[in-house]
Parts: sequence; C-alpha cells; structure tokens
Amino acid sequence: MAAKPLPLLLAAVLLTYAVCALSLPPCPPCGSTPVPYPLSTSPSCGDPAYTIRCAVAAGGTLFFDSSNNTYPITSISATTQRLTVAPSPFVPNTCVAADLPSNGLQLNPSAPFNITSSNTIFYLNCSESILSSPLNCTSTSLCHVYSNGSNSASDCINTPCCAFRAGGSTTSYRIRVREAGCRAYRSFVNLDYGLPVSQWPQPGMELQWLLPAEPTCGGQADCGSGSTCGPDPNSNRGVNRCFCHSGLQWDPVSGLLCRDPDGCGNNRTALIAGLGSGLGAFLVASVIGFLVYKHYRRIKEEQERLTREREEILNSGGGKSAKIFTGKQIKKATNSFAKDRLLGVGGYGEVYKGILEDGTIVAVKCAKLGNTKGTDQVLNEVRILCQVNHKSLVGLLGCCVELEQPLLVYEYVPNGTLLDHLQGPSRGLLSWTCRLSIARATAEGLAYLHFSAVPPIYHRDVKSSNILLDEKMNGKVSDFGLSRLAHTDLSHISTCAQGTLGYLDPEYYRNYQLTDKSDVYSFGVVLLELLTSQKAIDFNRPPDDVNLAVYVQRLVEEEKIMECADPMLKEGASTLELETMKALGFLAVGCLEERRQNRPSMKEVVEEIEYIISITTAKSVD
Repeated sequence: MAAKPLPLLLAAVLLTYAVCALSLPPCPPCGSTPVPYPLSTSPSCGDPAYTIRCAVAAGGTLFFDSSNNTYPITSISATTQRLTVAPSPFVPNTCVAADLPSNGLQLNPSAPFNITSSNTIFYLNCSESILSSPLNCTSTSLCHVYSNGSNSASDCINTPCCAFRAGGSTTSYRIRVREAGCRAYRSFVNLDYGLPVSQWPQPGMELQWLLPAEPTCGGQADCGSGSTCGPDPNSNRGVNRCFCHSGLQWDPVSGLLCRDPDGCGNNRTALIAGLGSGLGAFLVASVIGFLVYKHYRRIKEEQERLTREREEILNSGGGKSAKIFTGKQIKKATNSFAKDRLLGVGGYGEVYKGILEDGTIVAVKCAKLGNTKGTDQVLNEVRILCQVNHKSLVGLLGCCVELEQPLLVYEYVPNGTLLDHLQGPSRGLLSWTCRLSIARATAEGLAYLHFSAVPPIYHRDVKSSNILLDEKMNGKVSDFGLSRLAHTDLSHISTCAQGTLGYLDPEYYRNYQLTDKSDVYSFGVVLLELLTSQKAIDFNRPPDDVNLAVYVQRLVEEEKIMECADPMLKEGASTLELETMKALGFLAVGCLEERRQNRPSMKEVVEEIEYIISITTAKSVD
C-alpha cells in the first residue's frame, strides 16, 4: 500500500510541468531519423514555416524542397539549427550537375533558411567569362585538387573551375549553375584543406534555419493559461501570436511555450486540479513526460557536442589558454544582459559590460541568435585572439561555449573608441602628443599581427571605431571578427567584399585579394582621421571630397595638406608641431598609395611614427 502514492506524485509533477510549459508537439521520427522542432513534416506538428518532407516509401528519408528542386537531408542538428542536404549528383559520365535545368540550389530569401559560411563550394565546368570573377579560379585552386583526386569528378579534370566559401550576399540563398556560367558544382561542409581528397567528407550543403517566433493563434484558446493571444508587432499581415506572461519564456529551440526558467512558481490551484484529474490524465501526462524527456535528452546531447566543438576551437590556436566561463557566470556578470549594461551593437550582435565575481570588469561580446555570420565572426575572433598577446591588442580572457550563441569575454577598455573622441565633445582632450601616441600603439599592434604572429594575421577591418582607448588614452586594436590567418604558402587572402567603406584597399576591387598592405591602407585612413578629426566618409563635404583619402590626396597634389588639419590642433601649435603634423600627413598618404608595392610595411610605419615622436619629444626637452 505504501507504494501507491508514487504514481500520483509522478502524475502531479508531470501535470504541474504541463501547466508551466505548453509544449508544441515535435513531429514524429521519419523512419529512424528524429525530426526536431520547428521542422515540420505535417500540418499537425512543428512549425509550418519550416516544412520538410518525409518520404516513407523511400525508407523514411527526409527531403528539403527548395524553390526549384528537392534534395535529400543527410543530417540535422537542433541545437545549432542546421541541416545538411546532399547536393545534386553529376549526370553520368559528364561534368554536369543534374539540377542544371533548374539553375542549381535556389532558396526563397523570405523563408527561414539560408546557406552557411561553413560550406566550401566548387564551381566546375565553367565558361571563360566566370574566370574573371572575384572567385578563386586559378590553376592551383582547390577545385582542381578535388577533380584530380576524386573518381566521382573525373569528368571535370580538364574543365575550368573556381572555388569559394559560401555564406555572403546572394550565396546565402543560392548556388547557381547555368549553361552560360558553370555547369556543375560540389559543396563540402567544414572542409579541412590540409587533408587529402580521399579523406574529405561526403559532399553536402549546410543550411541554417532562423529560430522561430512564438506560435500563431486564432484566439486565446490556442495559447493556454501562460500566454496571451495578441497581434505580432513585427508583422504587417495581421498575424496573431501567443505571447508569454511576465516571468515566462518562449523556448524556440525546444518548442516550449511560456517555460518558467526558475520553476513553476505558485501554481497550487493547477496542482490540485491536476491531482484530481484521474488515471486518464495521468496516462496523458506520462506520455507527454516521456516525449519531453526524449526531446530534452537529444537537446542535451547536442549541447554537449557543441560545447566540445567550441572548446576545441578555443584551444586549437596553440597559443595562450583562455578561461571557459559557464552560462551562469556570464548571466550573473552581465545582470542577465541588462539593457543598462549594453556597451554597443554591431552587425554581429551586442557587447555588454560585465563584472566577474572577483570584481574584474570585462566586456562580453555575443553573436545574435540565428545570425550565422555573427556566430562565425565571434568564433573566428576566438581563434585569432587565442594566438596573440600584445599590449596594443585587446586581450582575450575567455569564452562561454555552453549557450546557444558563443560569447567572447575580453578585457574592458573604458574610454570608448577613437572615433567617439574624434567626433565627440572630448575631441579637445586629444592633444597632438596624445594622437601620435595612439597612432604608434595602433601601428605596433598591427605590426605584431603581420610580423610576430605565426602564421601572420591580417586584421581586414582597421578603422577608428575598432581602436579602443584605455584609462590612460592608450590605443588598443579590437574586433578581430574579419581577421584571417595568412598561411605560409599564401601572400594574400581571396575573399568576398568585407570591410568598411572608406577604409577598404582600392586595389581589392581589381584582384579581390587582401594582404598585409590592405591593413596599411586602412591605417593610413586612420592617420588622416587623427590629423583632421574628419570622418572617412562624409557626405557633408563637396561631392569630389566625400572620401577622406581622396580629399587629402588632392590637397597634397595642390601642396595644401595643412588646410585639412584639425583647427584645434593648429591653434597655438609651434612651428615644429606643425611640421610634424605635415610629416604624419605625408606618411598617411604614403600608406594610401594605389599600388600595394609602393606602400610601406607596418614595421616601417612604426619606425616613421617613432621618428616623428622623437622630434617632438626632443624639442619639448630643449
């Protein structure tokens, strides 16, 4: 008799959980393959916006239907919101993709799926017109390695081909093949270029889905007691959704509506009602509990795998070690990412001020949920910062890898950005001596990346808003999300257009390659900002002078360089200080030379700035 209360207790717990979180049913497995929420194989499960297809007749195979074709799904990760599809095969005995008539893989840009930057794409059997594109179509391109080393691509050996990484601009939504361009393609996910072709993974195209919004509703009866049916403020089509009451959360990964993150609270009335619901309710709750348990078990396994992968990334640099923070530590440090802790917002996500338990003040950078590029940039910054350590670079303290988006923890630099000071009311605090010191520190940091890091590192986004100032107004280079390692057999990096307008190397537009001299060009623009206190791009200047680099170069040709110097610097300046301002201006123009080979290296830039500073210092001592 003593054992009888146990089933009732279990029923009470399960029913109480059901009150706390209304679960949207995930779809049943397709054959032996689980179908995690929000993917939907029928109108009665998952989220209809994330429809995929289960072909029972094909042995329980899942298919992804694009705008113009169908592709089998080979893997699904609920935690990272990613799935991999098998690309269309070659037409037998040809170097032609079977989906050539439908122009390859085409995604609907308004659908919640996009192609990730984890894909390495090979265009095969290309026309001559494609070979002049920004893609890597050289004779040493990796696609030639593939066609020469793979039996399945043997028909492509003697055809022109190009290689690139997907995930930017239009490649986020399509991999296009056509008669007038390239007639075949292959894709590989997370390809290790150092491996022989025989050890490459099977061809696959990785897609990521955006996290779903709250479920739609036709009335309050569709939502349950923990939420209210109301209009979606982000929709102009009159869509209503179930919005959680205060203290409850929508869990888009698990499909749990209005989950209480801290427990169920005071639901005694619901508990009493649950206890009296009888054996039938107990059986229903048991089934729900079992499904929820299996669902969360899969999620936990995926989270553990993702944590291991990110820990490997964090420690793969071979340089300094970084602390791995827990999600609980980060939430406590940032006061649960409170709005008053927000330091800045960028395309990748947000930066928050945090205070660790020992009182250390830190900055916490986190990628936006569902933003593939933001996630990739934050993880890339982890890789870079684990390999460098210099006083003029923002230091990495650690990373949190157990949450859905990676969080980067680095030293807190309290005085904001150089751009803020040059364009704000504190501009007067930046004396000529202070500006020269900032220029030297920034140049030293970049020279360290180019000449002391192994392999060398190209920053690729040098600008005044990425130069932080500490409490002593020392400059520190930050934001390595676009940085890349320059491997020993490469003198450049071929890339899609990235960087900031006004700072981007103009030679990039001719050969689509970024080198250490591209950082030199961008730094030259920063020197001009230090000299002039003007913006790199300013539409308030005359049309021909919108670009600061072009504007100053014109004044140099007219021998009027000092006309653009900040009037606050010139006021009361000595003759020697004016001469050093002119010297820094000429150094900046040298960094802006159109041909890369005519620009100085960052080591030479450091030496020149130190010489200018020595002249100023020697005169002040006299």
